[in-house]
Amino acid sequence: MKRVVIEELLPDMILVKPVTNANGLPIVAVGTILDAPMIERLQRMGTTSVYVEGDAGGAGGKTLTELEAELDHRFRHVTQDPVQQLILKTLRTHLHATHSTASATEGPATA
Repeated sequence: MKRVVIEELLPDMILVKPVTNANGLPIVAVGTILDAPMIERLQRMGTTSVYVEGDAGGAGGKTLTELEAELDHRFRHVTQDPVQQLILKTLRTHLHATHSTASATEGPATA
């Protein structure tokens, strides 16, 4: 189970916790397979994140290059801030360490 912000939801993700309204009443059930119209509805309702199937903290199948591009995008407005640049450097180092470890531990695919 992993928590995903609404902007990163993709069609075919499966809810593992219900989405509730302000009164706590469920409006989307556990096991619902998300599609584009449902994701748009959740955005219009002001939902900020949901819980879907998958491992927490996973890269979602993204390549190291894609993950680095996301980091650069997130830090694009603070290029002159030395503290933020130190944080970016630390995150990039962590990303390389964890991505390399994940790639090295994955063996060849078997049928």
